[in-house]
Amino acid sequence: MNNRAHAIRTGLFVIVFVTAIFAAAFWIGGDHRHRVPYIVQTTGSVFGLRTQSTVFFRGLNAGIVKRITVDPRDPRKIAIRIAIDKNIPVTRGTYAQLKLQGVTGLSVLELNTTADMRPLPTSSQHPAHIPMRPSLLAQLTHAGTDAIQQLGHLSHDLRQILGRANRRHMSAILAHAAQASRQWQSLTGRLNAAAGQLPGMEDEIDQSLTQLTRVTRQVNALSARLNRLGATAQGASTFVLTRTLPRMNKALARLAAAAADVQRLSRSLRHHPRELLLGARPLPPGPGEQGYKEGSGP
Repeated sequence: MNNRAHAIRTGLFVIVFVTAIFAAAFWIGGDHRHRVPYIVQTTGSVFGLRTQSTVFFRGLNAGIVKRITVDPRDPRKIAIRIAIDKNIPVTRGTYAQLKLQGVTGLSVLELNTTADMRPLPTSSQHPAHIPMRPSLLAQLTHAGTDAIQQLGHLSHDLRQILGRANRRHMSAILAHAAQASRQWQSLTGRLNAAAGQLPGMEDEIDQSLTQLTRVTRQVNALSARLNRLGATAQGASTFVLTRTLPRMNKALARLAAAAADVQRLSRSLRHHPRELLLGARPLPPGPGEQGYKEGSGP
């Protein structure tokens, strides 16, 4: 009987002890902080990120990764469900980035925020979405890929440039450049020789300028004389137009009248020559004059 009671007490003690150990382990290892869910979506790689990975908010321990799944509506997207401490200020400007943790190859999520400080509401039924931005490593990888592609294009262009036909063109260009260099040297020597002759040419230029100045003065004097002659001619023409021509017009009118008289006299003498000796016949008397007879006429 005593052995049976001892066994019961021993069993109860073991059960209570194991239960206490599990309770202590759960209490020590459990997370009793109040956390709210969010979903981080990305189309990039999440290499190194694991469930239960730590989520940091600008370096502070802010939560953990609960689950990593592929979005069933869009296989290109990966959904990362995280739990963040309620006191962390997650806003509409908050974004996530992958951050490599040391040399272990594991990654953690780093949350940062922009100037948009409006709160981002979330709930267990409808977790809010936080955008994912490329990490520094992803940016470097992308830049390296672009650089490699550009190097490939450059290598292809160099192969085309250094082709056989282009090499011939380059050789011709170099030959022309060498010839141009020799011609330039020859031209430089000629210019130097011409520069040595410049002092003597300066004296000749001065003499030519002096002669040109003298000729210019003579031309100016001649121009002044021509201007005076033009003024004199203009005065003479004005005198002729205003005084001489009217007198000539009057003289010509008188000469025309005299010519008409001579013409009438010539006609009269041609028809009545005796008038030159006897004089002109008197005209018969007209009506009202003495000797006029009715019915007589000239």
